[in-house]
Amino acid sequence: MLRDLHNHTHASDGSLTPLELVELAVERGVDELAITDHDSVAGVLALREQPQDFDLKIIEGVEISAGWGKHTLHIVGLNIDPEHVGLDSFLKLQQQKRHTRALEMAHKMQKAGVEEAVTDVETMLQEQNMVCRTHLAQYLLDKGMVNNFANAFKKYLAKGGKAFVKDDWFELEDAIAIIKQAGGVPVLAHPTRYKMGSNQLHELIQAFQRMGGEAIEVCYPNIHPGKKNLLANWVQKYNLLASQGSDFHSPDKPWALLGKFPPMPDNVTPVWTAWQ
Repeated sequence: MLRDLHNHTHASDGSLTPLELVELAVERGVDELAITDHDSVAGVLALREQPQDFDLKIIEGVEISAGWGKHTLHIVGLNIDPEHVGLDSFLKLQQQKRHTRALEMAHKMQKAGVEEAVTDVETMLQEQNMVCRTHLAQYLLDKGMVNNFANAFKKYLAKGGKAFVKDDWFELEDAIAIIKQAGGVPVLAHPTRYKMGSNQLHELIQAFQRMGGEAIEVCYPNIHPGKKNLLANWVQKYNLLASQGSDFHSPDKPWALLGKFPPMPDNVTPVWTAWQ
């Protein structure tokens, strides 16, 4: 059975509608599909309005940005109640943080020579559910200010860039708590993608577990086999569950294809045992 438990729609920074994502998942042979948009359950709720005749199981989720020291982490919440009042309030505050940051970055872009950046980003904020840095990178690409996404981040959006604005997310402990209050399983997403060494990553896993975190993403695109084994060992050691997912955003991103990631190790307990 193929379970892809980390995916995005156009409700955050994905390119497909929720229904298009489901249709692609069916085409790719996915049996269980989690929708985990950044700080939003709009895609999950939109899918509830569709006829529920999908040839797969939908896991309702979210991916919350959170702070831990100097690091920004992504915490996936799986099998949540997307209508939970507390979660709704939390996500509205997160989206306001994103709104404020996008405008601040627009002002910096305009100061750096990107004409009409403020007006254009204000329009984006009115027309879209949210504006992420991915949207701003695409905007810079469309304006001809950069020639690819990597340069958009390097020149403008990442730390050291002309339009960088530090994030102001809730703390890791807050993200874990609200996911659990909404009935979900908190999962530390793609741990090896954070810029930290093995010792600090080990500290993060321990802190995550102490704060009530329940699962670690072990299988995702391009993870080094040795790192996957290390994560699996920590999952065992700290009595955590193991998750997996493609972190799919768009069909034109070959490094994160829907349903494509390494197999789950045999020595871990899969996260889906929490809701089966």
